[in-house]
Amino acid sequence: MRFAIALLGLPLLATPPTFTVQDAIQAEWKRQSPSFSELEKSQLSESDRTRLDLTLKRIGAPNAPALLPPELDKPTAELWEAKAIAAKTPQERFTALFFLNRLKSAKALMSLEGLRASNAKTWPKHLHLEASIATARLNGGEVKPELQGFLDGLEKAGKADPVRAQAAMLRLRIGGKKTGEPKNPENLFERDAWLQMPWAKRKETHRTELARMLEAAENPPIPLASPNNPMVGQLQRLIEGLPEDPENDWVPRLLRLLSHKYVPPMLVQATLSGLAKQPKSSAFKALPVRGGAFAGMELAMLRRQMGEPSAEILRKAFLQGVDPLARAAAIEDLSEAPADIEALIQRLWKTEEYDGVQILLQSLEKWKLPEDRRKAILLRFLEHPCWTARLDAWTALRKLDTKTPWPTAPEPTPTDEAILREATRLTKVGKPVRLRLTFAGRRQIVLKLDAVNAPMNVANLVILARKGYFNGRLVPRVVPDFVVQMGSPCDTMDGGPGYTVRCENSLTWYGPGSVGMALSGKDTGGSQFFITTNATPHLTGKYTRLGEVEDLNKALKILDDLELGAKLERVDVLVPGMKR
Repeated sequence: MRFAIALLGLPLLATPPTFTVQDAIQAEWKRQSPSFSELEKSQLSESDRTRLDLTLKRIGAPNAPALLPPELDKPTAELWEAKAIAAKTPQERFTALFFLNRLKSAKALMSLEGLRASNAKTWPKHLHLEASIATARLNGGEVKPELQGFLDGLEKAGKADPVRAQAAMLRLRIGGKKTGEPKNPENLFERDAWLQMPWAKRKETHRTELARMLEAAENPPIPLASPNNPMVGQLQRLIEGLPEDPENDWVPRLLRLLSHKYVPPMLVQATLSGLAKQPKSSAFKALPVRGGAFAGMELAMLRRQMGEPSAEILRKAFLQGVDPLARAAAIEDLSEAPADIEALIQRLWKTEEYDGVQILLQSLEKWKLPEDRRKAILLRFLEHPCWTARLDAWTALRKLDTKTPWPTAPEPTPTDEAILREATRLTKVGKPVRLRLTFAGRRQIVLKLDAVNAPMNVANLVILARKGYFNGRLVPRVVPDFVVQMGSPCDTMDGGPGYTVRCENSLTWYGPGSVGMALSGKDTGGSQFFITTNATPHLTGKYTRLGEVEDLNKALKILDDLELGAKLERVDVLVPGMKR
């Protein structure tokens, strides 16, 4: 090979260059593109060159190559119709169908053309089509006899989920594609479909069912805090689906629910949100302020029920307090820049205040500050101790000045250093990392995480798991046929460990059972992660994919049946030879 390079007229380097996994970790943490000449790149090994190319895309600095192809970056119906015509494999077909549905194309079902009953034998069991077929039909698609034969074949082969099928049938009835009135369902799959019905059609049933469940919650047969209590999820969905209802005074009943001895946090959030939507009621009385993940809804509720002066007093307390999440909510609640914005900026000058920084930087334009003032504030945040704050400031500055230089990384904190050490160690081991999740009721699943593809994010979860960070937490998000999300220290979908972790995106497909990091923007990973319960192609390349579940049949059965608010009793890092 060296002789061949010489014949091509390229000089030989005394020491062939390398770009190791450890080099990639350091470059991606610093978010600085490694410097390689074209000659050096040409003499990298194939694996090192591939690693360098991915690192440059992940860093995302100006003029870096794009990670996402056009059909994922800026999908259009034309791009995906072409993909649908060419699709052959189940993955290609599902992905094209999925994106065409998102684009509301009436041609989505062309992705499945050519499939017959005989193809059902080779279709992956957990690649569920029920919801996608219903969506395609609602968008104007027609299931032709040949495709119906394939769908019937899936059912005969045991690859059609009856619960998903019933939820899809409800959606079709609501959309006028099936006859018969949908009934009030009992499981989350069907409940979510039923809640898509216009309020006028479900109003009476919704009111009756919600009143019954609120009454039952006052003296429940199973305490609301008990694991596996299906009432929590049902009640949360009903409250979330309750619009402003001037004909009924829900305030007294929702207040009684909040005064219950223990209400799971995600149900508290739903109840506060429900109160904020209801007309002003004489029954309203001040409640103990929780702050944190509830702060934004408490502000909205107080404003609706007590007026702006009361909300202003609480907002001021949140802005000046010690709770980072409450401060972030208070900043978002501001309609104009505060008079003491300098004091606020000083309070935000900590890594753990990133949530507030994110909201502040997004609010500068909303507050209509003069451009020079906005620019001056943003330039200051290029020196914030949190990398993600610097990245947000740079992104905003680029809209004002395209020549804004790419930010440097802050000095690593002890936590950063621990993550980098663990990431380096795991990549040297070169084997998947296995985490065992134990939910209440002795339900266990095992995650197999790829520390070579996402070393920093896997290392972070390993460190948190060994500290017992996840033990005893609740599952705040269960979206049927989509994801189950967990890892919040607030038992909601808010909060994190007090720092952020860089994204390590790749084009690895998000199939059923994939594990990914939850985000609120680029490089905002922390402790929250999700597991997909069906393929979710739109997440590919946009959320760090950590790996997948082991034993897909067992894991997805547990996840499909998991109740909202399920208790994650513990997360264990498994080592080879450890009994499961």
